[in-house]
Amino acid sequence: MREQYRSYALGTQPKWLSEYISSIDFDLYICEYVLDVLREHVKELRRQGYVSENSEMELIRAIDDFDCTARLKGYEDVHEAIEYFVSKLTNAGKWLNLGKSRNDQVATALRARNKEEILDAIDSIRILILEFLSKASAYEDVPFPTFTHFQHAQPTTFGHYLLSFAEELVDLIDGLKYAYEISDLCPYGSAAVAGSTVRLDRIRVCKNLKFKNVAFNTIYATTSRNFILVSLDSISQVTSVLLRFIEDMFLYSNPALNLVEVPSSHAGTSSIMPHKRNPATLEIARAELLKVYFIREYAYALLKGLPSGYALDLQQLSPVVWEAYRTFRRSVTVISDFVREVEIGDGIKDIWKYPLRAADLAEAISVSKGVPFRDAYATVARGLKEGKSVEELSKEVLGIELPDPITSRRNAGSPGNLDPIKRKVIERLRKIICETSARWNELI
Repeated sequence: MREQYRSYALGTQPKWLSEYISSIDFDLYICEYVLDVLREHVKELRRQGYVSENSEMELIRAIDDFDCTARLKGYEDVHEAIEYFVSKLTNAGKWLNLGKSRNDQVATALRARNKEEILDAIDSIRILILEFLSKASAYEDVPFPTFTHFQHAQPTTFGHYLLSFAEELVDLIDGLKYAYEISDLCPYGSAAVAGSTVRLDRIRVCKNLKFKNVAFNTIYATTSRNFILVSLDSISQVTSVLLRFIEDMFLYSNPALNLVEVPSSHAGTSSIMPHKRNPATLEIARAELLKVYFIREYAYALLKGLPSGYALDLQQLSPVVWEAYRTFRRSVTVISDFVREVEIGDGIKDIWKYPLRAADLAEAISVSKGVPFRDAYATVARGLKEGKSVEELSKEVLGIELPDPITSRRNAGSPGNLDPIKRKVIERLRKIICETSARWNELI
């Protein structure tokens, strides 16, 4: 291993120890972003008069020639690999680190990569929301039970149920947008921790690197990884919703309920029991999504006890964060396909054997008879205890059948009034698409 930095002051190091502290195996994730920073840094050195126009051209040409997939092995990190490569091609390579450090360079690259990861995460959630909306529209009139304490509660529609996830996911995208804003602050020019005596226009360079603003305090800029914590918090919140949906599908697809049918493309079976239809892909998604939680906890634990200023511990955060994003996006894609393919099960035909309309009847008695609600409630409770159905009680007490269980629920957000819910979700989703598309254009 070429130990370009340490050899001047410390001499050589045993290979096994060099490899132990090396980040080269996962620096590929940020290599292209590091190159972007270096290009702008060289241009700024030229603007400030530290390197000649000819040196600038040679340096940029050498940086452009660096192949991230082929030239990282054998070095401590990506920064050493690039500097060594550039210095072999041009004597101007020895100017490359003037005014900057690996610390501000890697912090800038991490934030740039994190911004794109957030946008990719938002895009995957957007696709899932659209699948929920599409399926909800197809089933907006199909009765479906709701549950509290996993006991049959009140009637709704399958469309209303699905829209609950669409609306919640749209709300949670706001957290990811905030994580993007936090990540959109540029550390470039902070050097190792306290800035540099070299004259650099940090704001200009950061703007050229497609950042909205500068992370001004140089200690904060090089030390903080709070933007990663905020990002992991945001995808963890979405993960919580996805795990709830998965758990619902496990329960609702159980033959005892048979409210939904696991799509054949997502099902697994048994090697010995031919009747089994297991929700195989969702079982893997459930296990995979838990990694997001574990990585979040690891990040908090790693950052909790570090002093201000860069420490090598921070480099260990990089690979697991990208793993969290990859795991998240893959699982969201699987869930999106499941939503697209899932259908109602035959158990829907039997939902009315449960007293889903008991609350409706108590309300109807209270309103039409002028009876205090708690007394009406007691009347319905006693009748059900005697074994009577809601329909029998309605005819007995009111002399009529209860109105349609769906169209009678017309208050905003109720199953009989889904259009406002869909409009809210679609309007907010359109706004998100416009904002994130604009940010993609800025990055490009």
